[in-house]
Amino acid sequence: TDLSPRFVVDYHFNDDTMGYASLAKGYKAGGFNSLQIGSDFDNEDVWNFETGIKQAFPDLRLQYNASAFYYVYDNRQAVRLDMTTSIPRYVVDTSDLEAFGIDFDTRWQATDGLALDFNASYIDSTYKDYITPEGIDVSGQPTGIPKWSAAIGLDYLWRMNDAGDLRFTLRHAYRGATRCSDESQSQGTCGISQALDLGQSQQLTNARIAWTSPLGHWTWALYGRNLLDNQYVNSLGTYGKTVLGTVGARVSEPRTYGVEVGVKF
Repeated sequence: TDLSPRFVVDYHFNDDTMGYASLAKGYKAGGFNSLQIGSDFDNEDVWNFETGIKQAFPDLRLQYNASAFYYVYDNRQAVRLDMTTSIPRYVVDTSDLEAFGIDFDTRWQATDGLALDFNASYIDSTYKDYITPEGIDVSGQPTGIPKWSAAIGLDYLWRMNDAGDLRFTLRHAYRGATRCSDESQSQGTCGISQALDLGQSQQLTNARIAWTSPLGHWTWALYGRNLLDNQYVNSLGTYGKTVLGTVGARVSEPRTYGVEVGVKF
């Protein structure tokens, strides 16, 4: 059983501007690791405080949202590779952590057909209290979440009346470098290989052009993902390192093209 309240207050300064604040609790039940005798993990609890502002400028067809937040986890549950046994195993482990940050997003309807959007976020996430099963004390160290991420997008809709609609979208996203800790290095997710750039910042560019029939029954689209063909090592597969002495790299997907067809009745 658990009681998870949420308190929210908002104030409308005028028809186009609103400020708000919220305090909320989240909960996830504990459980047992099937591969460990007598192993159980505690309930996960999180308290989150957020405050922000939402504002629109109708004459400019522009709107934005900005917020700041702070949250604290008690016994946050996460799957990790336990290296304390002769054969490594994946188990659910818990840790206490905290984070604060800011979020910002905006959208501008430049013309009837052209829309631009942008979002960015900053977060500083660290362990409050955590000793790994291997005995590594990472209290006060980063949890691995990058500090910065951002994305910018373009959407253009060309209405061709009896010929249907043509929509073009282009989006570019950025994700900062993984923040290494003693724990992430032992897990093979950051900074343990001199030969590979592990946990580096990442950029991704996607595009899509789609035609929709006048009655909306048919949609034909051509898309491209990772147009710049940027590939990154996301993590190292160290599961067989202890037994076989081998390590594999998990690499992001390369440039991909495709065609989509949709039918709506």
